[in-house]
Amino acid sequence: MCGRLVCVLEGHNLSVRCQYKDNSGNVKRPEWESGFHTPGYNLPPTSQIPVMFGKMGQRYFRSMRWGLVPSSHTKSLKEFNLSTHNCCSETILERPFYSRAFLKGQRCVIPADGFFEWNSTKGAEKIPYFVHKSRGKVDKDGNEEDSPHPLLMIAGLYDRCRLNNEDSFFYSASVITVSASSSINWLHHRMPALLETEAEVQQWLHTGALKSRDTLSLLSPRVCIDLYPVSKVVNSVHINSPACLEKTEPPKKRKVNTLEKFFSKKQKTETTDEANLAKSSIKEEVSTEDTNRRSPP
Repeated sequence: MCGRLVCVLEGHNLSVRCQYKDNSGNVKRPEWESGFHTPGYNLPPTSQIPVMFGKMGQRYFRSMRWGLVPSSHTKSLKEFNLSTHNCCSETILERPFYSRAFLKGQRCVIPADGFFEWNSTKGAEKIPYFVHKSRGKVDKDGNEEDSPHPLLMIAGLYDRCRLNNEDSFFYSASVITVSASSSINWLHHRMPALLETEAEVQQWLHTGALKSRDTLSLLSPRVCIDLYPVSKVVNSVHINSPACLEKTEPPKKRKVNTLEKFFSKKQKTETTDEANLAKSSIKEEVSTEDTNRRSPP
């Protein structure tokens, strides 16, 4: 899934990195409707994240709560206890919270330097990895991606509600997830839905580009990512510093010396012998009982 986001650019620089061409071909930067984004190296669900959305052919930014709160919710935020930071692409049209936002065209993009994921192998040590867009490559539009960490464009949904029936709107958003691609399925079975090209971002954000249901075809597993292990400091949501992105070496498998192998093998042999002896004893007891039953009194 996606449980931690990274976006280290502040509001102005984020807007610069997300510039686009409008319908007239003019290069523009998304304007901030409300609040600037504060750089975050370890953003957990319910925190404020930067969200880009389309309106009247233009793009805008707004800081929103990570975890969609539907428009139908009119009570306090504390009374909303559902986990909505991730939305499965396969069930968007089945879940009322998400289907209403989706069909109303409230699609959005969450730009991020990357996200953290922990290995989900049973019995294995939980190692955090930083997942980011592949660098130093040419994207589908033919543009060179030469920045240290090209931004991931994550597809999402947003909504707004009036908490406590207040006059102002409260905005929130969810990250859409898809089945993991071959680049990450060894680590986790889900990944964020990524939009790789400007054309895909345009089609996802602007309601006139594609019919709502047709935009679902944009949500598919992508392989445009790389990853590396990081320090376990990211396990704590209270740590929000560059240390979260420092690369570490994954723990090596401990070598078992000859003496340990010998005693381990010996213990297995003894355990097997004991089990066989117990089975033999049971068979003898059963055989004796059968003989006694057959013998005349």
